[in-house]
Amino acid sequence: MVGKETKAEIDKLKKRYRDLGGSIDDLLEAISRGSTSSDEVLSRELTKARMELASIARRLQGLQNDDD
Repeated sequence: MVGKETKAEIDKLKKRYRDLGGSIDDLLEAISRGSTSSDEVLSRELTKARMELASIARRLQGLQNDDD
């Protein structure tokens, strides 16, 4: 059984994962409408968001493996 603290952390990470997914979609939409200079800025932000998303996915996987 998952402890209360672990479940709370997993729930928090899952919410952040969903929120970042929405942010990435918004960034992609903005990139498709933007100019070349804004593309560079948005592309950097998209890269950071993807890195954070990957980090969250690794943390979630680690938490889930700890509970197995």
